[in-house]
Amino acid sequence: MGASSSKLSFKQSVFRLFEEPNILPTDPFWAQFWEVPESADDIFALFSSSDVRRTRDAALLNLEHLLVSAISRLVYLLRHSQIHYVPTQQPWQPDAAHSSRSTESADDRGEQPLSAARATKETLNCMRIITRVMPFIYEKPELADWQHDLFWGADSGGGEDSIPGTEEGDDADDRPLGAALLDTLTDFLFLPGFAIPLAQGLPTTVAYVIWETGIGSTTPIGTTNQFESNKIETLKTLLAVVSQAMYYPAYVLPIEGIRFTSYLVCNPDKRVVLGMLCSLLNTTMKYNPGWRLPYNHVVFSDPRQLLVTYALQLLIVLATYSVPEDENLAALGIHISDEADGSATPTVQMLQNAARKHQKNWYRFYLARLHRIQDLQFLADGMSRLLNQPMQAGASYLPGSQKQVEWAPELVMLFWELIRHNSRFRNYIISSDRIHDFVVLFLYYAHTFRLDVSRVGLVRLCVYVLQTISCDSVFSVRLNKSFDSHHALPSSMRISRWDSFSAGSGGTYADYLLLSIYSLITTSKGRLSALYPSLLEIQINLSPHIVNIGWLTCTRLIHLFSTLTTTSFVVANESNHVLADKLLLAMNGMISNNNHQANANLLYMIMRARRLFEAFRDLTFERCMEDVRLQRRSAGVAGATDRKDDVVIIFNADEAADVPSGADGLPDYGGNIGKGKGKASAESDGSKESSTSIRQSSEDGEPFKPTQSWFDSWHSKLHLNIILHLLDVLPTHIPRLNMVPPLPSASSSATTSPTRRARNESPARDAEILAALRHLDDEAVLPESYAREFHEPIAFEWTVAAKGWYYSVLWSAIFIMHEVVGSETTSGIASVTGVAGGAVNGGVSAMGVWRGTKVVLFRVQETKAAGPSLLRPRGAVDAVAKSVLDRLGGGPNQAQQSS
Repeated sequence: MGASSSKLSFKQSVFRLFEEPNILPTDPFWAQFWEVPESADDIFALFSSSDVRRTRDAALLNLEHLLVSAISRLVYLLRHSQIHYVPTQQPWQPDAAHSSRSTESADDRGEQPLSAARATKETLNCMRIITRVMPFIYEKPELADWQHDLFWGADSGGGEDSIPGTEEGDDADDRPLGAALLDTLTDFLFLPGFAIPLAQGLPTTVAYVIWETGIGSTTPIGTTNQFESNKIETLKTLLAVVSQAMYYPAYVLPIEGIRFTSYLVCNPDKRVVLGMLCSLLNTTMKYNPGWRLPYNHVVFSDPRQLLVTYALQLLIVLATYSVPEDENLAALGIHISDEADGSATPTVQMLQNAARKHQKNWYRFYLARLHRIQDLQFLADGMSRLLNQPMQAGASYLPGSQKQVEWAPELVMLFWELIRHNSRFRNYIISSDRIHDFVVLFLYYAHTFRLDVSRVGLVRLCVYVLQTISCDSVFSVRLNKSFDSHHALPSSMRISRWDSFSAGSGGTYADYLLLSIYSLITTSKGRLSALYPSLLEIQINLSPHIVNIGWLTCTRLIHLFSTLTTTSFVVANESNHVLADKLLLAMNGMISNNNHQANANLLYMIMRARRLFEAFRDLTFERCMEDVRLQRRSAGVAGATDRKDDVVIIFNADEAADVPSGADGLPDYGGNIGKGKGKASAESDGSKESSTSIRQSSEDGEPFKPTQSWFDSWHSKLHLNIILHLLDVLPTHIPRLNMVPPLPSASSSATTSPTRRARNESPARDAEILAALRHLDDEAVLPESYAREFHEPIAFEWTVAAKGWYYSVLWSAIFIMHEVVGSETTSGIASVTGVAGGAVNGGVSAMGVWRGTKVVLFRVQETKAAGPSLLRPRGAVDAVAKSVLDRLGGGPNQAQQSS
């Protein structure tokens, strides 16, 4: 909007929206909303959030007319795209394949054909109006019925009948308004002259061609900066339309669903689904952030990265959506033929009828059917490259010289969807050992953000993906491969004493995974307490298949068990004992199923820690309570308290802060139990129901009070039988075991003299005993009932709460990304010049799409805006001036929202 008079005129039109109660839908007033603004900033700045709310609350009918007019204008521009989007220097001539109805109807309308620049401007402005308004409709639950009647009601119409003079000469459109909006936005993504180039052999109408080479396409169609900017605007509008999920509670969203998203994913048109799916996938997977000039991102923005961001986000929204079972597709305007295939067998007909009754997400369906090796490799390469980029950028010698792409949540979700639904992809990455790279990447993200409350959702995603893939026995066996590239990891991810204390060649991927789990539990300061069961369940799933566990790994397992069986920890919560039992199950799997010979290191460590297992067997309720009383009396010891919301963590906070991954320092068997404040987050609301939080309060919020009956209910059921049997049998076969000194604790080993330590640690003795353990007879050591003990893999449970959590992680990532890219893009020097003559800036305004709205799905907390820095020098003069004003008492500090 170039002139001040034009901005003033547009602002006056905005005032009229809520000051004049009922503006007729045929009033030419509505046209200025798509004719006057020149950019997204004009609409977001002049049509402020308070203006939208005042219109919604004081003149809802006007808001309805505005939406209907904008959608109808989009439908009109799409229907007459052959006139509007063909370049003016190439006069459009109707061919035999197209009727002259469009030309005649345009003349009947009295509207001259628009130039490509004018048509693009009006199209983008209509999309921006919809993007601006929809979140404020969603945030008000009282408008649910009105919204349904407007977009999906029987009387809603998606045609052009609301536009003055557009009734004649057009076919009736009986689609619901919501269906017309989604169809139109989707078609604009494949419209030549708007989103894809006009090329020889392509139709001048909508062409569902794939944007990039890759899956489903080997022929590039080319693109321009303007086409990519138009795609960004359209994808942004689609995300805004389906963002109603943000305004549902997590426990309601999986049950109610979102009608707009249901319509998109249930669309049976194969051309649309495959064109969209392959375009979004290829655009994302082909992007290569690569190496750039140091600090290049500080000076120049990357519009391509913005397109990839929106493409990936929409892809995940579509692929992860589960259609409610009672969704009425006919009410959404989707009509599936009820006629049975006469040539099909009765069995096939029965399956077809069953498929009609149950809604299907076609994007997930076709994603699961990808099977060509080159396509699977394309996906694996793309995800690995994008997930690797932050780790590589963080390892640079110049801090902050390379911009990190922040797509980890979306990429982890895409990987999870693929391994869950596409068995060919899962088999490919496991058989080709590509899975090892992803395991290291997931552990990197989990370890990096384990203490970041705002990123706990990403940590949970990584853990649950590892739990899902650990259910595959072939994957577990593949983890026995030697991990030779450990030295290439970032320093924060390396295990100390890896080469000298692991199995021979430096350890296996199984060693690294088990040690990383140990690190996540012991250094997370209790913030991952809800994930402890899942981390231990990963060990249970792997245990029957991993062999040759390293010496360091076995030591960590024993020390972890010693802490989980500390009396004060066991009685701090009614379900803490489950953690120790899960670790027992994992160790049982490693030494049963004929694995005791291959895992002689673990067997030897168990023998040296026999007092620990015998003490847990002989534990009594009276002993537990006495230890707790003594601990509470001890000065300076962080004991278990009766504070309602305290989270019991395994080690003291000061100890955990200095313990790196695989650190030497370990707690004593009777080590202290620290406490830390648990911080609730929206992403934790949907945690798995089987997960056991380590809290000092019972389910009803009252402090937990252990009783004798509670103790008896679980102590006799502990899975100690196999280990106790081995403790009794092994010394009779290897008498030397009776002379082995017990395994020292961390505190005692620190004060032990070098002479005594050398006497306790004898490499020759250890080698002799290990050799004897590896040659034991199976039947003599473990009876058949113990030797074949096997537990079914423990998979992640997709409950309603879990699905709600899943959606909250996705939409919180989208929310944050829109806030970040909005501030970064508008501050960048580089911009894309639009055909309308204005700077498009990638289609992103300074205001986030959902900023200021009342989001329900996750919690948004306000943080103070960061000041200018070396990496963000822009705005330094404004910041200085604002600081002066603040000191003089003028101008409050602005705040920005972050999840």
